[in-house]
Amino acid sequence: MRRTGHSARSRRAILAALALGFGLAACSMSGGTRSVTPIGVDAGRASGLISSYRSQNGLGPVRVNSRLMAVAADYARAMGTRDKIAHSIGGSLPKRIMAAGYDWGAAAENLGAGYSSLNDVISGWKASAGHRKNLLNPNVTEMGIAAVATPPGSKHRNYWALVMAAPQPDRVAAGPFGMELLR
Repeated sequence: MRRTGHSARSRRAILAALALGFGLAACSMSGGTRSVTPIGVDAGRASGLISSYRSQNGLGPVRVNSRLMAVAADYARAMGTRDKIAHSIGGSLPKRIMAAGYDWGAAAENLGAGYSSLNDVISGWKASAGHRKNLLNPNVTEMGIAAVATPPGSKHRNYWALVMAAPQPDRVAAGPFGMELLR
């Protein structure tokens, strides 16, 4: 029997496209993604609260960075649309920061779900050993924060993302044994 029309390669492509379409339809029917609404978080106030806490613990302040704000916003949205809190959605924190054009030297991330206000989420992070460690990371100097609200029926009403980092120090010519020397 002789087939006409599509080649084997194009038939495979069509079948793959159909499978993808059915998979996406199944996700949308099962609630795989949800519509979320950004919550207006006062980043300056967040920076002030975190910097005050750091100062009480002998550390320097953190300032708001627009690229880290974008990373935090993207991640809060990713968690909210999936209705899932996890550190690995869309890749690791270093990969997400680099994709935003931030040349990082140190990085930390705090996530939260269900908190209704900035004060509540920061208090929750202070009360958690792992989150507190990130807030008090002596190597970070900049931050971005964001939150989204999810529709009724979601596991958590709000998802929060705090990204803290420090830019990579300037480097100069390689020293002995190929080690880079810092300026």
